Amino acid sequence: MNLYLGVRVRKFILLLSFVLVYPILTNFALADINMNLITEDFYLSPGSYVLQIQTEKDGTYGMTALGSYRSWVNFENNYIAIRNGYKEVNFSINPPDRIKAGIYKFPIMIYLIENDSIYSIEDYRLLIEDKTEVKITELKVNKDTFSPGDKIEVTGTVKNTGTSDLEELRLYIKLEGDRYEDMKEKLFSLNIDEEKGFEEIFDTSLHPDPGTYKISLTLMKFSQKMDSRKRVVEIERIGKIEKVHDSSWKLIQESGSFYMKNVGNVEKTEKIEMEVTKPWDWFAFFSEMPEIIDMDTKVVFVWEVTLDRGESKTINYNIHYWPFIILTIVAIYGLYLALRQIKKPSLRKHSIQTKILEDEKREVMVALEVKSGGKKMNDVVVEDRIPFVAQLIKDFKTIKPSIKQTDEGTIVKWKLNNLGKRENIILTYKFRTLVGTVGYFKLPKAVLKARINKVKQEYFSNSLKIKEE
Repeated sequence: MNLYLGVRVRKFILLLSFVLVYPILTNFALADINMNLITEDFYLSPGSYVLQIQTEKDGTYGMTALGSYRSWVNFENNYIAIRNGYKEVNFSINPPDRIKAGIYKFPIMIYLIENDSIYSIEDYRLLIEDKTEVKITELKVNKDTFSPGDKIEVTGTVKNTGTSDLEELRLYIKLEGDRYEDMKEKLFSLNIDEEKGFEEIFDTSLHPDPGTYKISLTLMKFSQKMDSRKRVVEIERIGKIEKVHDSSWKLIQESGSFYMKNVGNVEKTEKIEMEVTKPWDWFAFFSEMPEIIDMDTKVVFVWEVTLDRGESKTINYNIHYWPFIILTIVAIYGLYLALRQIKKPSLRKHSIQTKILEDEKREVMVALEVKSGGKKMNDVVVEDRIPFVAQLIKDFKTIKPSIKQTDEGTIVKWKLNNLGKRENIILTYKFRTLVGTVGYFKLPKAVLKARINKVKQEYFSNSLKIKEE
């Protein structure tokens, strides 16, 4: 155990001796070389420099930069011969383009080739300043010459060419002429090396004067102007009136209007013409009196309108066609009723025979005339009712019905199944009154039920008055 401790103590003493003696030896070696950079700045900037080297030992020396940024440092010669203890060495510092702002540390080492234990290392610092730079890299306009009403489309790109991200950039896009000015604003941000596009549209329908116009782009970072561009365009001298004619019918008259607007940029005169067939010109009324040109079968109404740029005008008119329209409507409606009557199924009730019995009682024969009209009828049923003051006589000259007695009277029902188009059929029955009539005896309406095109339909007959003779 004691022997083991003795060995451990001896090793510790040797290690301590090495730690204490090594810095002395190192300082002795470093003391042989001295580097002095010719500059008054504490932080270096990209560029060229002269390094003064003094040494107590002549010989061939190598030099290099150390660390992550050693590739930025370029020596005129990486190996130099020093005689008489002094030498000047040229080198340059060239960091990459667009590197982020900050302080970058790089050591420079000089060592003796014949004895690399003789060397020296000095730390230097490179300052990359914050470079704020943004540019309008492209400006385009959709064309060089514009007509009134055309849209001027301004497009382009903006790029951050500096060394830091930028926020709240403002791009002012202005269109200006002698008596016209319109400006748009774009707000955006750009990261380092980022490029963004922009687009703005100016509408020449706002009636700017014809002539030369300047498009100006100004890029601002707060109150600092970063970049600007200009472009010149032409707006032609054009007088142009657009016309819109609207017409509509209201009851028995035609109402309309002529709307005119000068969409050009100078004054313009235009003629408006309207033809009306005789004799309807007598029934034409206008909000503004026109010039009248009388022709054989028609009349031409003419207005001469002068409008300044942007000015508009409306001329209204009404033409009454009531005589022709009323006659046409009457004729069409009469034809409609006739066709409808022909095509519509119908049920008519007639009294075809009446006999006077004792005590003023009566015997009456009733005929039901069924017409199918213009469509086929399926599941046809005809139903009639005889009031309780009368009695059915079971003497049927045509088809025999089913009979049902109720408190309100007798119900007779015929099931005819199907009837073809325009098919007619007559149904009859007799009854006698149970009391004498005074004035007249009234029978209720009969009903016709059927399916037409698979839809259930009902049609009612007329009521029938049996008058006292």
